[in-house]
Formats: sequence, C-alpha cells, structure tokens
Amino acid sequence: MKNEAISTNKVEEPMVAYGVSLLGLLCGLNFSSLEETHLPGSSIVELQKQTKLSPQDMAGVVGVSKSKYYELVQLNDIGTKNLDALVDFATLWKKGLIAFDDDDEMLSEWMTSRNSNLGNIKPVELLSTRVGRRELEKAFNRIEYSTYG
Repeated sequence: MKNEAISTNKVEEPMVAYGVSLLGLLCGLNFSSLEETHLPGSSIVELQKQTKLSPQDMAGVVGVSKSKYYELVQLNDIGTKNLDALVDFATLWKKGLIAFDDDDEMLSEWMTSRNSNLGNIKPVELLSTRVGRRELEKAFNRIEYSTYG
C-alpha cells in the first residue's frame, strides 16, 4: 500500500453547513474561530428568512443602512465585524426562542409589537445596538422565569 500525502491547504470557499441551521451554526462560533470563518452575504438573507425579520431590521442588526445591506448580501464574505454582530444576534435569538418555548411565530410577533415594559417601543428596534440587545436579553430572562411585569 502506497502512502498518499494529505493536503493541508485551506479551501478558499464560503462556509456551508449541511444539516445544521444557520442559527445553530452562528451560536456555535467562538472568539478563536471568528477570524477563520467566512460567511457569504446570502447567509444574512437566510437568517432574515429564519427569523422573519425585515431587511431594514437585519440592516440594523449588522449596523448598516438598508442600501448597504443590499450590497452586503451580495458579497462572498461579509467580514469579521458583520459576522460578530450576527453571532451576537443569533445567540440572542436563540435565547428568545427558549423564552417563548421554541415558538418562532410567537417570538416574531412579540419582536414586532410595541411593548410597554420596553418603553412602548418594538423590541426589534433594540437590535441595532449592543445595549439594546442586552435589554432584550434581560427581557427574555424575565419572560423565561415568569417575572415579566
């Protein structure tokens, strides 16, 4: 039997997850894998569909204007900064799913309805900043532990 060399060259193509949801994949990333992960812009559209958010809302998640969002979804690699924002968002969304007993319809409805406990704004409006996302995380904890006023 002949020894065959195994190539250790990196493959230069977008990451593809087979049999894993994009939310799950993003939640599984850690700091050390962030720089090495390349995600195509089309993944943002897929995440938008999974969460039933509008393009404007997803633009807020990654911190760009709506027109820049449409440019971003055409890229082969969204970059580390945008990936970091998506990982943060995906982790928050999973927390929301836990709070709403995995009912994504109820979570989507709650996210787009005005909420008196959040200053009478729509929770989706808090997605554009880290501070806002932390407020949503606190709200999800209150819902999960039934302490929501």
